[in-house]
Amino acid sequence: MSDKIRSLIEEHNAFYEVVPYYAPIQKEHRGYPAGIQRIQTGFNVDIYGVRSADDEPVPPPAGEYGLGWAELQRIADTVSELIADSCSLEVIPFPSVAIIDGRDGKVESLLRLRIAHRGSIHEPIGVPEQRALEEIETKLRNLGVIPRQ
Repeated sequence: MSDKIRSLIEEHNAFYEVVPYYAPIQKEHRGYPAGIQRIQTGFNVDIYGVRSADDEPVPPPAGEYGLGWAELQRIADTVSELIADSCSLEVIPFPSVAIIDGRDGKVESLLRLRIAHRGSIHEPIGVPEQRALEEIETKLRNLGVIPRQ
């Protein structure tokens, strides 16, 4: 399977981007209106594949997208074993979403791997989440998925 996934990654110029994952929490203070505060509880690792030809379907064929999803799930499962119960990893598919890159107009597909804190939502992220992120990035780069340029 690794030859198929590597070929898919190369064909679609796959790249990834890491963005903070925030959870909203309700804050209530006596005498003040309630408000929403955002707390970083993890990271979203967004993996993009670029449509390689103008006549290629949007969204991508289910087989190709499924292959990418399965590989990302395998990576999440492997990293989950390393970090035990300290944080959670979830692969989030967007099979019917097409993203138009505002810089060059290229059509992209998206898969997301979310790394989230398992403790109290009021606790900041820490070493387990950072370690999981580092492992994920290493595995993606080993497959040929590069960070967004």
